[in-house]
Amino acid sequence: MSCLCSLHLGNFLGNLPTFPHLSVMVPLIPLNVVAAINATLPGFPVNVSLSAVADLAATANLSVMASLTAAVQAALGINLAANLSASVMASVHASLSATIGSLNANAMVLNLAIPNLAALVASLLNLHIAISLVSAIRISLGIDLRLPGAIAALQAHLNAHAALNVAASARLSVNAMLMARMGFAATARGALAVNARAQAIARLLLGLPTLRVNIQALNLLAMLLAMLAALIPAINVNLRAPNAMAQLRIALAGLPLTALANLRVSARASARASVAATATLGLSAVATANLTAAAALTAALSVVANGSFLLALPGTCGLPCPVGLVAAL
Repeated sequence: MSCLCSLHLGNFLGNLPTFPHLSVMVPLIPLNVVAAINATLPGFPVNVSLSAVADLAATANLSVMASLTAAVQAALGINLAANLSASVMASVHASLSATIGSLNANAMVLNLAIPNLAALVASLLNLHIAISLVSAIRISLGIDLRLPGAIAALQAHLNAHAALNVAASARLSVNAMLMARMGFAATARGALAVNARAQAIARLLLGLPTLRVNIQALNLLAMLLAMLAALIPAINVNLRAPNAMAQLRIALAGLPLTALANLRVSARASARASVAATATLGLSAVATANLTAAAALTAALSVVANGSFLLALPGTCGLPCPVGLVAAL
């Protein structure tokens, strides 16, 4: 069972100051442009007001469940929303316990890295926003911004969306949307299933070791690894590679990011979707489930999913394994 390796993590964190700082290389995409484009993406809910949801506790826990389920799927390849057998749940428990143990063993080195992690995340933010938007436009709208005429096609798409004002009549159910992300239908039967899974997840979390890593350090590491991982499929750039800057300059040269930042958007394009609450589904077990440990665990699993180069089998790096030492205490 692989876990976070102190040697690999120490080398990675020690090299953070050598990473290129890119905030001046990429233009900031204005938030109104990001919101306007996101509003036109199929199935993308924008500016959903949770104040309109009847049961905020259920909605909050559904959101936590959806994030944790996605993180477990990405890190362990297991669908936590499914009706899992006792043996599978025991395997999940063992894997999560190992992940938590390895993070706890590296808590001190992570805490010391907070300033460098924060600085690098901040320097990559413009690039991350831009590349995420470029990828979403290509995948959801079929517009490849590297091709001639792409900006004009995107501008025409935004203009058409604003003219139709399609968001004005949209009615989104926040709870139904979150349930759908986990594979549950917004029906009475779906509600029974998601209630049962909420309690099962709460029992799983209750039996896990306490995660003692500074949550700021953990979130920063998870964000940085997610940013680095996203660049590889999006623009084929690995910022950990020796020729990273050359790769990045070539990739950015083919993207009209300045033109993207200067797109014309109207006030209508900021999609003010109304919300239909799903209070009648009966999500009381979801609302009362104790999922307070889920947010930190989700960040920890994101580290595992996006930081495979930091993982190793315990005791295989040639140094005393802190996980083994912690387990022996």
